[in-house]
Amino acid sequence: MRLLSSANLKHVLQCWTKKFRSQNIPDPNSSAEYIIAHVLGKKTLFGVKLDTVLSRSQTDQVNSLCKKRLTRMPVQYILGEWDFQDVTLKMKAPVLIPRPETEELAELCSDTLGCMSTREGAVFLEIGPGSGAITVSLLKRFPELQAVAVDISEEACQLTRDNAELTATSDRLTIIHGDFMSSQVFMNLLRVQPFCLAVSNPPYLTTKEMESLQEEISCFEDHKALHGGEDGLDIVRGVVLRSSELLQPGGQLWLEVGESHPPLVEKLTADPDTWKGYSKQLKYEKTVTDLYGKPRFCQLVQSS
Repeated sequence: MRLLSSANLKHVLQCWTKKFRSQNIPDPNSSAEYIIAHVLGKKTLFGVKLDTVLSRSQTDQVNSLCKKRLTRMPVQYILGEWDFQDVTLKMKAPVLIPRPETEELAELCSDTLGCMSTREGAVFLEIGPGSGAITVSLLKRFPELQAVAVDISEEACQLTRDNAELTATSDRLTIIHGDFMSSQVFMNLLRVQPFCLAVSNPPYLTTKEMESLQEEISCFEDHKALHGGEDGLDIVRGVVLRSSELLQPGGQLWLEVGESHPPLVEKLTADPDTWKGYSKQLKYEKTVTDLYGKPRFCQLVQSS
C-alpha cells in the first residue's frame, strides 16, 4: 500500500485500518491506532487531532510497522513494549505477552501480600515469569519484599531481568534459569525457602487447544510456555507438589489455569496419594473467576 510522503493522521489511520480489515487482521482499528500513536511518541491517539500531519519519516515508520502487523505479529512485539498495571514493560518474541488475566492474577497476589501481618524481608516466588510482569509489579508495589523468579526459557529470564532493571527492582530479585522440575533448581530453591507466596501462570493449554491457536500466538509465542500436555495439567501438577515444600506455614500458591482445571486441581490436592513422598501439603482454598466469568484462578494454602 502506498501513502503520500506526508499525510494527516486521519488518512493514515483510515488507510491502514482498511488494509488490516481486508486482510482479516484482528482488531484492525486498534492495531493501527497503537502503531501510529507509538510513532508519535504517545500511548494512544486520545487527544491527538485527526488533522495532525505526519512527516515523511513518521509515515514511513508507520508503514514499516504496519507491514509487520500484516504478518500477524502481535502489536506488543511490534512496539517492543506494553503497559502492565502501572508500569511499561519491554516485550520481545517469543516470550509470552501478558493477558488481562495476568493482571488479575497480579492483583490477587497483591491482595494476598497486603493482608500479611509482616512482609519485611519476606520472599515470594514466581514460577515461569515470562516477561516478569507479575514479579516486577509486585516488587514495585511492595518495596520491603524480595523475589525469586524461575524460568526454563533463557529469553524469558533475560526479559525479566531487563524489566526489573527498567523498574528499579533488580536489586531485590534473583532470577534462576532452569527447569522448576529439575532437582538442581529445586535444591537451590530449598536453600532460599520458605516463601511467603508462590505464583505461577504455567503452560495449561491442552494438546487439542494448541491446534486452534490464532496465528498471532501460534507463529510468534513460545509453544513450550503454552502447552500443558494432553489434559493441560502436566506442569500444573508439578508446580502444586513442589510448591508444598517451599512455602512457609500459611503461605499461599496462586495459579492461573484453564477453565476446566480448578475442580481437577482441587481433586488432586484432596487425594492423600498425591502427597506420598512429600513432607508437607497444600489445601485447596478457593476458585476465583476471571473478568469473563470463567473459573480461572486457584488459591492453595500451606496447611502443615
